[in-house]
Amino acid sequence: MNQSFKLRSLLRSLISSPPPPTLTSLKWVSTKTSPTPLLQSQQYLLHHIQHLLSLKAHQKNFNYERSLLSALKSCKTTHLAVSQGRGQQIHCLVFKAGLDSNTFIRNSLINMYSKCGFFGLAKSLFDSSPKLDPVSCNIMISGYVKSGNLDDARKLFEVMPQKGRVSYTTMIMGFVKNDFWGEAIEVYKEMRNACVVPNELTMASVISACCRVGRIWDCRMLHGLVIKMMFDGFVLVSTNLLNMYCASSSLGEARALFDAMQKKNVVSWNVMLNGYSKAGFANLAKELFEMIPDKDIVSWGTIIDGYVRVERLREALMMYRLMVSTGLGPSDVTMIDLISACGRAMAIVEGQQLHCVVVKTSFDCYDSVQATVIHFYSACGRINEASCKTHRDIIVGERAAENLAKLEPSHGPSRVLLSSLYADVGRWEDAFLVRRVMQSHRMHRLPGYSGVV
Repeated sequence: MNQSFKLRSLLRSLISSPPPPTLTSLKWVSTKTSPTPLLQSQQYLLHHIQHLLSLKAHQKNFNYERSLLSALKSCKTTHLAVSQGRGQQIHCLVFKAGLDSNTFIRNSLINMYSKCGFFGLAKSLFDSSPKLDPVSCNIMISGYVKSGNLDDARKLFEVMPQKGRVSYTTMIMGFVKNDFWGEAIEVYKEMRNACVVPNELTMASVISACCRVGRIWDCRMLHGLVIKMMFDGFVLVSTNLLNMYCASSSLGEARALFDAMQKKNVVSWNVMLNGYSKAGFANLAKELFEMIPDKDIVSWGTIIDGYVRVERLREALMMYRLMVSTGLGPSDVTMIDLISACGRAMAIVEGQQLHCVVVKTSFDCYDSVQATVIHFYSACGRINEASCKTHRDIIVGERAAENLAKLEPSHGPSRVLLSSLYADVGRWEDAFLVRRVMQSHRMHRLPGYSGVV
């Protein structure tokens, strides 16, 4: 009743508005995606709606319903169309024409509202439906998943009629996206028990879930199923399988799969590279890195991390300089990697140079980077040169020290630095309090250790 009242109110406002210009013929928007700019698409949609509003009862033939559906499809691809009321105008025309009970049109309206971000309107329309149908349920489940509301998505999934491939795949992808790996696998098992055939998106998502909770036999079983279903030609599926083998430390099988892949993208290369780097095979990682046709920031960061993991700081810094020379800037993760390695090797000059880069690139606003810089100076015995003290930024210093303490609760150097920072700005009581905490927890400043750079 409330929904009907809203629609009638909207209809009255449309009827009372000035009549739009009359067109000589009915032209409905093609369902084929148009390459026209967004503004031109909006203008064409407005022109189309104005024509629909101008039609008299005797002018509405069998093309009218199809024209409404086409206009709804255009609204779905033009978000502003709904926010500016265009979608509601079409909804009003549907109601006026008595087509609101048409299941296909109703589902198109639900889909339009959901895709354009007006999920509340989509839900209201869905709840007013006389009965559940698979299409509208799939639309709503997808909307719930996109908004992170997995509980409602699962409740609707459990009661919906005629679950199909789209229903199962949407739920599996939703669980994987939100790190509910076990639940995703359970839904996949339900899918197989129901004799519903998965597609490549289903398999890619299931492989991602098994990568987190599975073992090597899961890799081989899923790999066999992928080959049997002829999904191995999809780069997304093969790359996820590759990642699963690498996560299971089966680098031999991972490399065999990688070499057999007919199509590779930069993600595929980076996954294999990361497998070698995390396993400590820096030389194999370097060989593979040289073969990557289009290296991105992830490729460079991964090879740098590979060298850092085996304490080969000289090579890591060399790769960093090569990366910069190509015009790519480092990520915060790469800076943390390198500065931490400089601290372990007591490479004070290199670490200070990287600290300058951190300041220039504004990475010093990241708490994790600040904590790493503090740790670096502490490990090198250069507490007075810590970033937060140099800039007299007491707030950043406190936050950074707090984050470092969370990472290493018994880490004494961070507390020494914080105490020194308080003393430097004249907060003697706070400095004394930090020292008392250190004494009560028996924290000590750890001595640095040397390394070959």
